[in-house]
Formats: sequence, structure tokens, C-alpha cells
Amino acid sequence: MVIDAHAHIVPEGFVEDVRAGRFGAALSIEQGEKWELLVIRSTAAGNAREFKNALPRETFDLSMRLEHMAGMGVDRQILSIVPPAMGYGLDVGVTKEVAAAFNERVMEIAEKMPERFSCVATVPLQEPAAAADELERAVKRGHVAVQIGSNVAGGNLDDPGLGVFWERAAQLEIPVFIHPVNQLGSDNRLKNYQLGNLLGVPFEGAIAAASLIFGGVMDREPSLKVMLSHMGGATPFLRGRLEHGYHARAGARVNDVQPPESYLGRFFYDTIVHNADCFEFAVKSLGAEIILYGTDYPFDMGNLCPARDIPGLSLLSEADQEKILAANAGRLFGI
Repeated sequence: MVIDAHAHIVPEGFVEDVRAGRFGAALSIEQGEKWELLVIRSTAAGNAREFKNALPRETFDLSMRLEHMAGMGVDRQILSIVPPAMGYGLDVGVTKEVAAAFNERVMEIAEKMPERFSCVATVPLQEPAAAADELERAVKRGHVAVQIGSNVAGGNLDDPGLGVFWERAAQLEIPVFIHPVNQLGSDNRLKNYQLGNLLGVPFEGAIAAASLIFGGVMDREPSLKVMLSHMGGATPFLRGRLEHGYHARAGARVNDVQPPESYLGRFFYDTIVHNADCFEFAVKSLGAEIILYGTDYPFDMGNLCPARDIPGLSLLSEADQEKILAANAGRLFGI
């Protein structure tokens, strides 16, 4: 059994909702050179943005997705929305509508093929109370997790206003999957050479993790389950600096939290790191029990090779490989 814990989708029904104008001018479909594009027009950190998310056919075509899963040796995918469509920079009314539509459309897929797919909710996190309510509704509907961005239109995840969301997620015992969005520096120093993705994505993972730790969120919600995409970004490789800084700089301790090392084992991490040595280090450093196989399907920055061929996996014992490929996800998501 192989479970892909990090796989994105834009359900065909959701695409039709966009074509029909359900979300107004905020979301539209246009033809690109190679694929159609999901166009999201929003505002983040005070700046108007237009993001064009490529929609290769496998993003919504289930027959093609199943064919690719077979080629990769993947038995089940945990389906989540393409990150820009989480829409924290949109008018909150639009984001509520997007979340409700996506959550229903992706659940239709999971209900149609329950042996192949489980689904992850999205929520309007710029209005935390509404996000908490949508999360509860989605969990009752059958979603096994919720995906949120690494920041909320530029605000970090330790913002006190998000407390109601974190509290509800902990009460529901539902995993929170954090995915980079609105990467820091993408409009200036990281705007060239794809650095907004190549560097911005791993930086966002580390910022999100550090905010939850130093901001006291992990202390306030001790039962909270959090999964970090892309192996936590830079998090595993900065653990020494975070720990040293906690002891050396009083500003890191303003919320009376424990040393960072106390928390790193509470997160879950996916396998997307693209280097065998880095993978081996992360598993040795963090532990095979909290690392889950993920691909970032169907996008080119993911692990789209056969599951057992991802760099570094073969360096582990058979027992640890099986934990990473399926057992950990089954435990975390209750499947």
C-alpha cells in the first residue's frame, strides 16, 4: 500500500463552477500556450495580484490521474486544492463560496471512489470564525484534514485572531496541512529565476513552523496535529540555529515557550526534498514515524517518479520505508 499525502486537484465540477461565473471576476479560466489556466485575482499584503495556475489535464481528469497513480505505484491520494485557490486575498464572501464549492466537489470524488481517494478541506482563513465553522462542516461531511496556507495574506500563523481556528482544529482532532502560499520576497528579491518557488517555498515552511512554535500556538493547543509540506522546507536544516537562537536571544522567548527541539517531533513532514542525502538526514534527524510520502501531484516541482524510487528512500530499512509510504498517513488521517 502506498498513500500520497500531498496531491492537488481542481475537481472537474469546480472547473465548471468557475466557467459558469459562480465566483464572479475573482476566478476565471483562460487558455494558455500549453494548458488552460485557473486565474485568481486577489489582494495580498495590500498588493493586487493575478495568479495564473496551470491546469494540466491531470489536474481534473480522473482517468488520467488514475493512470498516473498506477505508474507511480500509488494506491490512494489525499486530495487538496491547488494552493493559490485558497484565496485569502479575495473578498471573504468569495472565499467562503470557493471553500464550500471545492469541499463539496472534492467530496463527490471521494464518495465515488472511496478506496482511491480521501479529501482535504479548504477554509476562508481570513475570517477565522467562518474558517472554524467550515472546517467543522467539512469534517462532518467526511474530510480527513484541512489545508491552509503558510500565511494569511501576509500575516503569520501565530496571529492571535486565528486562535478560534486552531482551537477548533484541535477539538476536532483533524490534521492541519500547511502549504506555502504568497511566498515572502516573490515580488522583489526572489522575483527572478523562479526563486520565489525554489527558495520562497522552503522559507515559507520554516516561517510557518517557527511562528507556531515561538508564537505559542503549539503550547496553547497541545493536541494539535500539523503536517508541513516539502519536508518542512528549511525547518529540519535550521533546527540548530533555531535552538541556539532560543537560548541566545531573549526576544525568541517572549511567549514563554519551550526550546524549539521540544516541538519539532510534533509536526509531520512530507518527503518532497529532491535529494537523497537531505532525505536521509531529515529522516535520521526527525524520525521515520513522522514523515509521510507526498508528491505534489501533478506539478513539476513534485516527486512524480515511482514512489519507491524517490531519492533517499532506498537508504532506509524496509520497516521505515513502509511507515513512510503508507502506515504514517493511515495513522495521521485515520484511513
